[in-house]
Amino acid sequence: MVSVAMITLYAVLAEIMVLTLISTNKELKDKLGKKGITVNPFMILWDVGKVPRVKKLTESKLTRQVFLIAGLLNFAALLGLLYWQVLPSLYNIFNVWISGRGQVSSPFVPVIPGLTISIESFIYILLALSIGVAFHEFFHALAAYSVNWRVEAWGVGIFLIFPLAYVKPSEEDYSKASIKAKATVLTAGVLANTILFLIAVPLLPLVTSQLSLAPTIIEVANTTPPPPAVKAGIQAPSVILSVNGTSVKSIYDFINLLKEYSNRTVVLDLKLTPGRIVNGRVYFDTSEATNYLVVKPAGGKIGIYLEDIPTYRTSSLTIAGVKFLYWFEIINISLGLINAAPLYISDGGRLISDAFGEKYSILNHLVQGGTAVAITALLIIGLIRFT
Repeated sequence: MVSVAMITLYAVLAEIMVLTLISTNKELKDKLGKKGITVNPFMILWDVGKVPRVKKLTESKLTRQVFLIAGLLNFAALLGLLYWQVLPSLYNIFNVWISGRGQVSSPFVPVIPGLTISIESFIYILLALSIGVAFHEFFHALAAYSVNWRVEAWGVGIFLIFPLAYVKPSEEDYSKASIKAKATVLTAGVLANTILFLIAVPLLPLVTSQLSLAPTIIEVANTTPPPPAVKAGIQAPSVILSVNGTSVKSIYDFINLLKEYSNRTVVLDLKLTPGRIVNGRVYFDTSEATNYLVVKPAGGKIGIYLEDIPTYRTSSLTIAGVKFLYWFEIINISLGLINAAPLYISDGGRLISDAFGEKYSILNHLVQGGTAVAITALLIIGLIRFT
């Protein structure tokens, strides 16, 4: 059977082939260009129209100051966060390489549908990415207006299978602008993603609190010799109702109950009921509960894998809301970090290039090239470690 990852790969390759054929057909490309559609081998862009100027907002001196100060502070904070993740990981790789001991690690894992994430999760990612990118570009446009730049158009497009949005500030205005004006505009998009992230942070636990969860045994370890759970006859999936007569409502409750027995052998009385996991929810009947006696060895484990799964009493809308906010939070902080990073393709890269200028071009290339190599290496390592 062809995997989802392979289907996704074939779809991307087919898309690249089609776009490449279009981009090499001058007559067709010109017709599309007259309609505001630009086709490249890896992406397609469509100029939708002009961005509303919102004069009262963008002509305010306060707006311009807020964009500049908040944008630069946020930009610096995200750069610090990025290198706080990257530098220790590079140090770890260097140590493993020199000593020949240990394992390399990475804080980053690339998004690959069907491989590193499920197709269901990818749907939420696409939605979160669409909103995050749209606001990112909208803030660029507002900041451009605030420094009296012309914005020629805004549009939407697709890069491989990822949606994107963009604005086209006047290159003439950009080239004549001061570094202060450029910083105002270039940091505005990153600021938008941070704002969306900060909105999601309190909303996620609020919506999560509406979930009805059940600590569910999703798998029993299949090892040799058999773990205590197998010897006791425990089957998966099963919902844990109580341990030694004490009610259990979450994995946190279960772990807390077992803490006092961590360094001694004990017989645990687990009250379990069979479960059925359907569409991300677990169905069970407490009247079917059975008690299992499990001998947990001192310092050992009982051999089960647990997950807090929404029960049948939780609405599908609440589950969808939690999943969306979870990815919305991750996507926006990721967009902020990527665009703040000094990379040749990012807002941060362009700002660094303008700040260094021709005089420090070698330093500029060292910073951007080094960062690009480091992040690429960590993404590859993250993918290898994940798989």
